Amino acid sequence: MIRVGVIGYGYWGPNLLRNFSVLPGCTVKYVVDSSAERRAFVEANFPLSRAIENHHAVLEDPSVHGVIIATPAASHFSLAKQVLDAGKHVFVEKPLATKVAEVDELSRHAAGRKLVVMTGHTFVYNSAVRYVKKLIDSGELGDLRYIY
Repeated sequence: MIRVGVIGYGYWGPNLLRNFSVLPGCTVKYVVDSSAERRAFVEANFPLSRAIENHHAVLEDPSVHGVIIATPAASHFSLAKQVLDAGKHVFVEKPLATKVAEVDELSRHAAGRKLVVMTGHTFVYNSAVRYVKKLIDSGELGDLRYIY
């Protein structure tokens, strides 16, 4: 069983919690949010997840394999670095960081620890988008000028 923690249950966190909670072989052990109201919602609707106010418990728990970050973009780099320092894999909702140098640093940091750092891209794994890309790459659609 892969155990993860979600840091941030604001705008995009609910989608990530829902999706990771239904993955076979995965459980969301912690959900971190500063809002008592949001934590109460998590506890009432996701009984396998423990809602907490501070992310340090997630980093210190040796049973947690990875952390999902869905906080404001300005905090992504700092949190991701803390997660990697704790020896855990990290998925960061886009953007990964606010500066290219920070992205490079996270990449080096993860590689040096043999950990995965990745960011969310809504349509990268979407089957319809992948099919259209296959059509474009095959040349079947001709010379495209615009796609929407």
